[in-house]
Amino acid sequence: MIQCSRKPAAAILLATLVAGGAFVYGTRADSHPTDGPTLAQLEVAIADADASAATWLLYAQRLQQAGRLAHATAAYQRVLELDPFSRTANLQCAVVMAQAGDAGRFHAFMGKLLLLDPRLTQDIFGRPETQRYLTEDRFQALLAQARVQSMD
Repeated sequence: MIQCSRKPAAAILLATLVAGGAFVYGTRADSHPTDGPTLAQLEVAIADADASAATWLLYAQRLQQAGRLAHATAAYQRVLELDPFSRTANLQCAVVMAQAGDAGRFHAFMGKLLLLDPRLTQDIFGRPETQRYLTEDRFQALLAQARVQSMD
């Protein structure tokens, strides 16, 4: 019987585990919340009239992380002017509006979103940030319409 050393196999297994751990750590959403440009750098970038929707989205996300909800809402709305079908911007804009507590503005936004993407509207009403609004009939009506339109 020929015996082979197990050291190469153990080294490969160890390297695979280390690489897998690094990948999982690196892809966690909250692992690097400050990676990328700072809020100040993004403010310079959006001052350019040709700033992309992606730049505005990153700026809005940084504002949201900083707790500047009114400014984040305005930045998300700028993203939506540039890319009205951005699911990320629509979702995050709705969440920020819900967190800000302006029920009238949130209702108007969700009414427009219902026409654009009923499935996303339904998903947003399933989030914890929006649950308090579902005690009102007008929000219940939006959710019911979203459910009906999502079945089509």
